[in-house]
Amino acid sequence: MRRPEGRRTSALRLSRSAGPPARRDLGTAAGAGALSAACAIGLLATSGWLLTRASQRPPVFDLAVAIGAVQAFALGRGVTRYMERLAIHGISLATLSRVRLWLYDTVEPLVPDGLRAARFGPDAAASRAAGSLLSGFVADTEDVTEALARSTTITIDLGVSILLGGAVAALLDPVAGAILLAGMAGVIAVSILGARIGRSAAGRAAAIRAELADQVVETVRSAPELVAFGRQDLIAARLEDARRRARTAALRQALGRGIARALATWAAGAGLIGVVLAGLAAHRAGQLSGIMLTVLVLVSVAALDQGSLLPAALTGRATGNAAASRLAELARLEPPVREPLADASPPTGGGGALLDHVEVLAPGAGRTASRPAHAVPTSPIPIAPILHGVSLSVAPGRRVALLGRSGAGKSSALHVLLHFLEASSGSARIGGVDVRLMTRTGMARQVAWLAEETHLFAATVADNLRLARPEAAEDELVAVLDQVGLGTWYRSLPGGMGTVLGAGGRDLSAGERQRLGMARALLSGADLLLLDEPTAHLDPWSSAQVLAELLGAAGSRSVLVVSHELGVAGQVDEIVTLDAGRVVSSRQTA
Repeated sequence: MRRPEGRRTSALRLSRSAGPPARRDLGTAAGAGALSAACAIGLLATSGWLLTRASQRPPVFDLAVAIGAVQAFALGRGVTRYMERLAIHGISLATLSRVRLWLYDTVEPLVPDGLRAARFGPDAAASRAAGSLLSGFVADTEDVTEALARSTTITIDLGVSILLGGAVAALLDPVAGAILLAGMAGVIAVSILGARIGRSAAGRAAAIRAELADQVVETVRSAPELVAFGRQDLIAARLEDARRRARTAALRQALGRGIARALATWAAGAGLIGVVLAGLAAHRAGQLSGIMLTVLVLVSVAALDQGSLLPAALTGRATGNAAASRLAELARLEPPVREPLADASPPTGGGGALLDHVEVLAPGAGRTASRPAHAVPTSPIPIAPILHGVSLSVAPGRRVALLGRSGAGKSSALHVLLHFLEASSGSARIGGVDVRLMTRTGMARQVAWLAEETHLFAATVADNLRLARPEAAEDELVAVLDQVGLGTWYRSLPGGMGTVLGAGGRDLSAGERQRLGMARALLSGADLLLLDEPTAHLDPWSSAQVLAELLGAAGSRSVLVVSHELGVAGQVDEIVTLDAGRVVSSRQTA
């Protein structure tokens, strides 16, 4: 899947970046749509001829063919319209799936440090993409696919109606045919003009909608603090402001749509009046019979009626293009690291880790990182240092604590070892191999990471644990839960391993979530454990107890633990202290 190019990206271009739709589906939709439009014109033409001819009271056998044609066109219209909609919906659902997979593939390399860096990048578009663009993830992809569905449908129906209606009208009366084509051109022109009027409003509406979603998420997260301090008015005012701006943008978009619809209706009406006048002139001149005049008018009505759908389709396309441009901003963000094409991970069992004079640059202007000649080329790296000349070593089987105040660079050091961040100079090695030569799969076999706050999915206990090793047997799951002190908790669950945990582990205490995260890390079988502030959200007494239990459960594995706990000194072999991205001290504890 390739990235969309250019600053302005249409829904069609974005969907092609995610992968083109199947030609068979497009062919089915085009063929069914063409037949449906042809049946609509044929139905009006034959029914008009039938009614007019029947008023002359001819023998019934003279009407038999027309009666059969009307029935055939009516039935064909319904069947082919259903087939067209079915094919379009199939294309839309397949496109939605491809776009979302493409977006996941785009976002995954940016997590966790690529999006964080984007907030501080020099590009304003990148800054927007890091926040509001992600909030509109679901709605934007749906807008893109809906725009494609509408555009495909109206293109097929309107194109066939112009060609077939214009051809029939020209055969009956060339002047009327030319006027009909001119009327259709006028409908298209005013519809495009109306879409241009509402295009900027569509972009603003999409941006404000995403901002409003951000505000709602922030409200939910900050509600306890706002209520506790009695400052609900702060978030309420911001929500009301976003709501007013969203309403204004929606009204402007609706105004553009209404203007386009009115202009299209007037253009169609003018075209129809012109066709009628030309037909009447031909009838007076004896060039067109009364019956054929009726057919001409009804064919023109059928063709011009398709144009009435164009303003709504173009407005929807403008909304889809605005959504596509917002998603393309995310796609243009460069990932902080590049994964190699082939894995060079060491055999399991080494477990050691090394940071050798590592420098990591903070978000800002780009600079290329130094790396092995045979590694994958890196993306530009910013220049302000987060880490400067950091060196530390975790020998196999040893435990090292990384201490320092907030913002000292402790988590960044772990992210370098996990290859979430790129070292602009120096190297990070696991088992003697540069992490830049290891794929994500290879890294997962070597390293297990316990984050500051363990994320638990709305799934069973077993599924949450098997995230680390899907093939693990249930007795292995029980064993790791016992190791981290959750055996009693697990045995008290009514459904055992099949008990479903709430989203984010909301039904568990902070200590239980961290223990479950540690159990997942142990289940992975990795020889190196990276623990990033595993007790940050616990009270001092619980923090010391849980940290001791987690380190005890690690057994003979190599451990690098980031902590604020000074009491960790008695549980590790070495303490390294960071300050302002530099190692200020390193001492053995035993």
